[in-house]
Amino acid sequence: GGPDFDAKYPDGIPTSIEITLKGGKTYSSGLVMYPPGHARNTSADLKDLLLTKNKMLGNIVFTEPASLEKFLKPLNAIKSLKPEEMQNIYSFDWDKKRHNPCIDGERPKKNARHC
Repeated sequence: GGPDFDAKYPDGIPTSIEITLKGGKTYSSGLVMYPPGHARNTSADLKDLLLTKNKMLGNIVFTEPASLEKFLKPLNAIKSLKPEEMQNIYSFDWDKKRHNPCIDGERPKKNARHC
């Protein structure tokens, strides 16, 4: 980070990551100017990234593989959907939704809300 990275913004989103293993070995990404998702990134397979992201998020919600696939099909074909199909893209049977605990812990009973 610092001034070198600041000077490269907003042309890109300058970033880097360094991972140090328990044994002390370090891996570095080096400078990444245009991460996946940036308009100027020409190397990332955005279609595959979105397919993977949609599936991972869907696995958090759906308990049945058939429900997940039914949800993913239009989402993964979003570019070709008609307006009426877009209106219902996030419609699904909420009774078949997987229950997940709140990500920030249990709420006190007085202010409880369903996550």
